Amino acid sequence: MVPYHRLDDISGIRDDSGGHTMLALVLSDQCPYGVTVLAPDGSEIRIGGSVLSQLDDAKEVINRFNDKSVMEGSRTPVDRFPRAAIREALLNAIVHRDYSVPDDIVVTVGADELTVVSPGSAHKGLDGIRNPLLVDVMEMYRIKGYRRDGISAMRKCYSRFGYEPKAVSGLRSFKVTLPAVKVVRGYYMAKVSRITEYMDGRGGVTFEEIEHLLKLSKSYTFRIINHMEADGLIFSMYGGTVRRFYLCNKGRRGSG
Repeated sequence: MVPYHRLDDISGIRDDSGGHTMLALVLSDQCPYGVTVLAPDGSEIRIGGSVLSQLDDAKEVINRFNDKSVMEGSRTPVDRFPRAAIREALLNAIVHRDYSVPDDIVVTVGADELTVVSPGSAHKGLDGIRNPLLVDVMEMYRIKGYRRDGISAMRKCYSRFGYEPKAVSGLRSFKVTLPAVKVVRGYYMAKVSRITEYMDGRGGVTFEEIEHLLKLSKSYTFRIINHMEADGLIFSMYGGTVRRFYLCNKGRRGSG
């Protein structure tokens, strides 16, 4: 259950003269900033109100167009776009957008991808976070699913599917792209696909390269590499700091 807090209990609601701040405005029902959803059928739906309510309202609208289906590798229907990834993308946009720009966050739901474009480039500030007081409010209200590292959380939502979201920062906007799910590969096979795609056409790669690629702990990375070696997909040469991993013929794309 979300705890109740009066606005005046929240740090940063009033300025030194006692007036309400921009933070108070975006948390109120009079918030002028919103989320616009561009649906596959060509309709355009705008969600307004407090940023605390925009998250749930926008998710509800987006998921009207988020069909479930049984696909290769699945026994039960799977969402075209992982709902947890949608939530994280929206949270990232709402919390870290540039509120000095009057434009809405724009969500476009397509057949092959879902994009979330928020005003302002990547996060700014001394600690790399834009709107730190709004971040604190989200944590105070225990907004379900909120994490400070939303991009990593979105990637984890795709761990069974073999591909992952993309995030691109421009001069005036930040864009997150969620690919549509078409195949359920399972955790291990998804990681195998990523590693083999990375290694294909390269010479030997280091353990550190694979660890950085997967963004997993050393122990999990070792487990996957050992499994791939046992399956005859890769082999290693040398040892210690000069150890390198290579693709076996059957690990290459297009090999039998």
